[in-house]
Amino acid sequence: MINRRTRPARWRLLGTAVSVVVALSACGSPENTPRGADETPHGYVEGAQELPEPQSAIAYASRGSERLQLLDLTTQKEKDVELSLGAQRIAEDGRFVYVDDGDRRLEIVDSGVWTVDHTDHVHYYRAPARSVGVVSLDAAIDTITGSEAHTTIGTADGRITVLDRRKLQSGDVAELSTIDTRSSTPLAVPYADALLVALGDDPGRPANRIVAMDARGTPTGALDVPCAAPRGWAVLRGGAVIACETTVVRVKRQGDRLAATAVAAPEAPIPPDGLAYRPRSNEAAVADRTGIWSVNAAKATVRYVPAGDRRLVAAASPADGDTVLALDESGALTSYDVATGKALATASVLGSPSGASLTLDINRAYVAEPEARVIREIDYRDGLRTARTFRASERPDLAVEVGR
Repeated sequence: MINRRTRPARWRLLGTAVSVVVALSACGSPENTPRGADETPHGYVEGAQELPEPQSAIAYASRGSERLQLLDLTTQKEKDVELSLGAQRIAEDGRFVYVDDGDRRLEIVDSGVWTVDHTDHVHYYRAPARSVGVVSLDAAIDTITGSEAHTTIGTADGRITVLDRRKLQSGDVAELSTIDTRSSTPLAVPYADALLVALGDDPGRPANRIVAMDARGTPTGALDVPCAAPRGWAVLRGGAVIACETTVVRVKRQGDRLAATAVAAPEAPIPPDGLAYRPRSNEAAVADRTGIWSVNAAKATVRYVPAGDRRLVAAASPADGDTVLALDESGALTSYDVATGKALATASVLGSPSGASLTLDINRAYVAEPEARVIREIDYRDGLRTARTFRASERPDLAVEVGR
């Protein structure tokens, strides 16, 4: 069941620094270069303002709150979007924030800031932030993925609900299909105009392979690759990667076909906590208390970095080809050399690591500390220096970055 709600739109003026002069000139072509005042310029989006810099923000909420806070990373001011449910978990896909109540209801919030990546250039946009609507499912929500044309919601009964993500952009929640995966791993990753769906042979058991399907849930025959108990995913420039129990599957579009490569993990099992990465990159990472798994989509490799005596709680990849970041139980953030496992820099960034989260973009990392009601901005290119500290109006128990 889908419930549509309307309320006054709220603006967010957000940003970080990247010049768009070259990007805009790169967009020109005989087909899309405006020839007259009445022609639509390349990159035009109705109802949105195109800006020369990325429009980044931290979207956060206190657990149980019916309000999503939007922290402008340029002005350091906050706006909020009212919710119709108490937030228990949040996820993002660059533009949309998905807030669920820990059970069967999911509210979709358009953050109003996003980046469109054309590989050789990018566009940055800003529009009103608003709640798009609420989706009510038949079972508890387990996974949420959003990319390009589709958003998928996996529930504990093994079913995938597929939404038209492009219609979310215009404020409409449209359900395209429901897919029965016959497994207890409800996962479908949108990639290359297809859905990479985790399928099982026995209801109630973990999925054991990845199959390419269309938005209606029909297998395309383009892909069928073993993957035991999928537990993390990322859509990167070098392809989509899906972490399985003992392997990582890299799926890459090659011309008009999909090609899959399965890479054995140097340590197993891979943690089930999901892969963290920065946008427009080729690397992702996940950690448990013992170490870090670093995945490179372009090279189709998996490396393992042991944590030594540190007990890790989160990891993310700066995607520089050499390092990976990890947060530990002492509240320290450490940069590791992926090849040697050596700690290159360590900085104490948290007074209390309880419930802390780590996210990053192309320039900075952000660490949310709920107990202190702060979000710290870390320059991971400069010895993990704390660049700024933002005071949150509420506990940032749940925090993600959007617009990046």
